Amino acid sequence: MLSFVVVTSVSINGIGLNSPQIALAQQQQPQANLTSVEEQQLMEGISFEIDNVTFSHHMASVNGIQLHYVIGGKGDPVVFLHGWPQTWYEWHHVIPVLAKNYTVIVPDLRGLGDSSKPLTGYDGNTTAEDVYQLVSQLGFNKIFLAAHDIGSQTAYSYAATHPNNVSKLVIMEFAFPGFSPPGFEGLV
Repeated sequence: MLSFVVVTSVSINGIGLNSPQIALAQQQQPQANLTSVEEQQLMEGISFEIDNVTFSHHMASVNGIQLHYVIGGKGDPVVFLHGWPQTWYEWHHVIPVLAKNYTVIVPDLRGLGDSSKPLTGYDGNTTAEDVYQLVSQLGFNKIFLAAHDIGSQTAYSYAATHPNNVSKLVIMEFAFPGFSPPGFEGLV
């Protein structure tokens, strides 16, 4: 049975990425003019430490794009999804603590960080499929899933599409349509 926690705040912004945000995300380019294969080879397996816990950078081919992710720790998998305009690094204070008992997986959602920046596919279902394919490639069937801001749209879509693959769901700071506080109807 899927259980979840919703932590929310009111946001007057629209849901997901709007056109200016997509354009900004597409402008984020690597420092060098590398092909995606060269970028992947450069980044693949680079290890680093946060608070004496080892993590590594990787790229995965999922859903027609290259998805960058950081992974570390051992145990049941916990996937963290960042908000706008953050990257995996949003979670850098949280993941070392959890990596002592869990496998922590922190992707850069499509359009952000070191992941591909395609023209389309920024809806919750497509980004959820990106994450689902990543988790499947890593060999995990059931995950703990935590998300913030726009990552919550992805997490909700993931849990709705794959309820048997999510043990726990935590959603933070995201206003879901139809769940507005009194006086805010129609604003979110």
